[in-house]
Amino acid sequence: MSQFRLAVLLSMFAALSACGGSSSSSSSPTGNTPNTGNEPSASQNSELLVSRRGGHYWHDFCAGKPDSTVVPADPRELVVPGVDAGRAVLMNAPWQVCQEGNHPGTCGELRRQSERGLALIAAEGRPGAASMFSGDAATSTYAFPASAYAEMWNSIWQLEERPAQYDELVAQRWGMPLSRIRNPYPLAGEDPNETNGGSGQLPMGVTQLREADGRWTGQLNLSCSICHGGAVGSDADGPGLGAQYGTNSLSDITAMYADLVRLAPQQAALAIVAQNKVRGTGNITNFQLFGVLTFGDYESIPSWLTIQAEPSTGTEDPPVWWNLGSRTAKFFDAGMMVDAKRIELSFHFPDFFGDYEAAKQWVLDHQQAGDAWLHSLKSPVWPEAKLGAIDQNLAEAGAILFHEKNLWAQGLQNPVARPEGGNGSCASCHGAYSPRYTNNPKWLASPLLDGVAAYVTPIDIIDTDRARLNGNSQRVADYTRDNWFIYGDGEKNEAGAPICGNWNDEALRGERELGYLAPPLFGVLATAPYFHNGAVPDIDGVLNPEKRPTIWRRQSAAAPAGLEGSVVMGYDYSLQSGYDSEKMGWRYDELPCEAGASLPLLGVTNPLLDCNPLDAEGASLQDGLGLVWGNGGLAWNLINVPILTNEQLEERKIYNTRFYSQSNSGHAFTAVLTEAERRAIKEYLKTL
Repeated sequence: MSQFRLAVLLSMFAALSACGGSSSSSSSPTGNTPNTGNEPSASQNSELLVSRRGGHYWHDFCAGKPDSTVVPADPRELVVPGVDAGRAVLMNAPWQVCQEGNHPGTCGELRRQSERGLALIAAEGRPGAASMFSGDAATSTYAFPASAYAEMWNSIWQLEERPAQYDELVAQRWGMPLSRIRNPYPLAGEDPNETNGGSGQLPMGVTQLREADGRWTGQLNLSCSICHGGAVGSDADGPGLGAQYGTNSLSDITAMYADLVRLAPQQAALAIVAQNKVRGTGNITNFQLFGVLTFGDYESIPSWLTIQAEPSTGTEDPPVWWNLGSRTAKFFDAGMMVDAKRIELSFHFPDFFGDYEAAKQWVLDHQQAGDAWLHSLKSPVWPEAKLGAIDQNLAEAGAILFHEKNLWAQGLQNPVARPEGGNGSCASCHGAYSPRYTNNPKWLASPLLDGVAAYVTPIDIIDTDRARLNGNSQRVADYTRDNWFIYGDGEKNEAGAPICGNWNDEALRGERELGYLAPPLFGVLATAPYFHNGAVPDIDGVLNPEKRPTIWRRQSAAAPAGLEGSVVMGYDYSLQSGYDSEKMGWRYDELPCEAGASLPLLGVTNPLLDCNPLDAEGASLQDGLGLVWGNGGLAWNLINVPILTNEQLEERKIYNTRFYSQSNSGHAFTAVLTEAERRAIKEYLKTL
């Protein structure tokens, strides 16, 4: 589309909006009405504004069909080298099959697998729940008694009496919402088997263990939701909102482990794994730590030692699970194939020092069920009743811009290098969503590739923080060639690299440049903050680099009356007070350099740790630490000041983009958009 046509289009919609005629709640040519429940909104009934809400095609296909219905092939198998030749949407991360048994056969088997996976991964006291490094066993070395958990108000918080809101306060402190289903633990004096598990309610990242016959044990352990369970708004706000599986910008796993070490000394062995620097993020893919999981294979240890001087991957923001079915590759750098399922259960790897072969077999026996459930998840719907009705006309203009506007068109003088191929639009990297384009062979090879994102944007183009990419170095790739989780026992190419291994390995990726996988954009409302490290709090900042804060702190929920200053509250995830519908992201306060960070062992606050207040571009202590972290991945986890006070926990809410791995640079090619164009694109993103 020419720049002139786009300008005319936007001017028309601006005029409509000024006259009050563009709201989805007003009359429209289709006579549609606003969304009032689970049905698509009016703005989703046209050829431009339709969203399948993520998940996997199989689950959509099987909806309402008999169990005997045969499941078709996975559409992602269509992503092969050259599938994007001459097309608007780029795809350079081809699909790869990694093990047998991936196809469920029938809709009934898909449903049965998904049900088993729900119990396995979501846990929350369900029969068959898995927990940290214990498989689905009823006992665990890492379990801790519910009685100790119930007394943290006294043993750790040093309060004079148990608060009435105790369960909610634990959830706030650790950044894990209370489960939306009953997830019980026994209070003092309760027999869990006489009280159906107990009358307490756990956060979604904690589960009470159960015997094979369903009897409760009174012992607690952790689940995947310590990193992958979050919340956006409340259940009453709209479909899919409230506590959610597969997205989290809330958790402070370091705060959690600091507490757990005092409850159960064995947790000290895991506390170093948890070291994140900012609440809501994690050091999710530290290769040096991940390698410990395969120490049961003692021959791997010498090779593991060779990567200790490689960089830490640093701060990362967990990617959402509902997009898994729309990707061909895992992780921010597309380092592994989506079909490489073993790693999805790595947190549950049972007793790998005691019986390594049995631990591997447990993963093989459960991987299909876990993966089926992960692929079933759907993104939430924009809650028009809470955040405002979607402007249908403006969103339609945004859909056209998203799919057609060439950001490198002549006259825009975009200073960023243009990707090779594609049409230069947002869809070129993030995929196509509107039927007008998904059904057009000029955009996609098949309509079944709706919403599939399979393009690794070269790092020199995307230019976001490179720590995650640097951490997955060639030396790391060489080490992982023999790693079981990364299919070191699988089929290998002529260069000796496992075809389901680490695709940052130059022997696998070939001429493809290193970079970051552009994610699918389903449910973008619920994925703030943005970029792989969570450095940008809202979509405004993603589209306009000038609107990105340097040092910022997301707003916290208010403490209960009488407990102000005595308890640590988590981020405010209420739509009414915590979410900014205009900017599309979480409300935050921008902070001056002098915000600093405390050094409690020295009894001082030293702003030089985070930045230099005398010279914005000057050196600071964190620059020195960056040299350490950039040359030794374990250092990120080992070099930390012990958390001793609530004040330290509060300071962990500060996001400093000058800190190692936390830069907010990149995605600068959208700076050529006008404000009117950005507004239209934001309105369109609300519909996905």
